[in-house]
Amino acid sequence: MTVPSALLSHRSDEHLTPRFILDAVIDCLGGIDLDPCSNSRCCPNVPAARHFIREDDGLSQPWDGRVFLNPPFGRDVDRWFLKLAGEYCAGRTSAAVVLWKSATETKAWQVLTGVSCQVCFPSHRIDFEGPGNISGSTFSPALFYLGRDRGRFLLAFEGIGQIWDVPGGCRRVHR
Repeated sequence: MTVPSALLSHRSDEHLTPRFILDAVIDCLGGIDLDPCSNSRCCPNVPAARHFIREDDGLSQPWDGRVFLNPPFGRDVDRWFLKLAGEYCAGRTSAAVVLWKSATETKAWQVLTGVSCQVCFPSHRIDFEGPGNISGSTFSPALFYLGRDRGRFLLAFEGIGQIWDVPGGCRRVHR
């Protein structure tokens, strides 16, 4: 299933994550080892130990450790989520938080909920920064958690919105 054109109304696929979301991600994960969709290597929006920019082709790189994923919001977004699911199931990604849309009809949503333990539905739309956000957010966001510490995700994100457990989620076999 492709992403409906109504969800692609921005002029750019780059949506820089607001600081309050990044603070919650850091609280949840204890730090960020990798931002696989970084806006910049020299002045990144996400405070991660490693950044892959567009020229690095993050989809072809290993994703080790704690990952924060705010992917390019384009028609092929499900490729990023399939990559994350594979890295998480293989054990390279130890935990992750993903910022995406509440687009339940898409393949991307189905992939994310297949591997996520919990989802936070913010109580309001998120105003992103960047070239594609002239008039603010045009969609309802969701933050997905892949990991073992549900309590930590709950504590980090409960002030942002409702937290739902994903039935059948977190299909990674934990050793």
